[in-house]
Amino acid sequence: MKIRLLLDWTMDAKHAIFAEAIRKGCYAEIGLELSLVEPASKSSEAIELVASGDAEMAINYPHNILLLRPPGSDIVSVGALVKKNPEGLLSLSATGIEKPADLKGKRIGIGPSPVSRAQFAVFLSENGLNPEDVDIATVGFEGERLLIDGDIEALDAVEYANTRTRRKGYEVNFMAYSCFGIPDSPFLVFAARRGWVEKNRESIRGFLTASAEGLAGVKRWGRDDWGRYTAGIKHRTVEEEMEVWESIQPLIEGQGRLFAHSIAALNGLKEILLKKGVLRQDMAVEDIFLNSCLPDTAS
Repeated sequence: MKIRLLLDWTMDAKHAIFAEAIRKGCYAEIGLELSLVEPASKSSEAIELVASGDAEMAINYPHNILLLRPPGSDIVSVGALVKKNPEGLLSLSATGIEKPADLKGKRIGIGPSPVSRAQFAVFLSENGLNPEDVDIATVGFEGERLLIDGDIEALDAVEYANTRTRRKGYEVNFMAYSCFGIPDSPFLVFAARRGWVEKNRESIRGFLTASAEGLAGVKRWGRDDWGRYTAGIKHRTVEEEMEVWESIQPLIEGQGRLFAHSIAALNGLKEILLKKGVLRQDMAVEDIFLNSCLPDTAS
């Protein structure tokens, strides 16, 4: 059975678990042919590609699954890849931004997603700040460059990407949203069509089992293994990806069963979206984020 897995980003440390499982034949020995597909230009487009059948699964964000319901489709998640939210505000140490109050009068780079805006608005209100206290700039992939060039003074980012900025020679500070009033929740999940999931539960369970074996393999990697992995990936270096892996591995493993959704945490995310009017209709999270395909060995 062929499974096309649409990635969330260009190949990086977290995708090593799939590459290792492919290399070891973990998917092939249970009859699965996994192909890793380059990411869509926007995460919302990935949901549309899954809905249209152009990919069986996509690594995507839980809020997209809640918010983007293409007509005639029913997108669900079959597991959580990154179980903890690594998002927060990245700044260069030279700016002296160490706590929320230090953001007053500063220019903050936030992505165009309404979810990013809603999350930042909750962060401000939870820490005694108003939107008028900061200058918000809409940024995209150029966010880190704008931060380094001084065009913005803080950037909505993920903690495991701090490594890339530090390795450019800059000391950084990072305020994790989950430490400042934002409920923690899964960050990246496996999105799929409900109809496809219902027909292929055992294959999905096999995919997750094989991916767990890939994770176990990557945890044993040394420098030579990382060198083999990064050799064919543009703009990735051995040392940088090894350091990123040290940051992201705990977020993948989290607490409890591997790849399991925390329904309580996802309900917290849903409440933020409802509170800010981004999500206009309440829905049962447990019917969308499924734990029924988890392998017995994913613990």
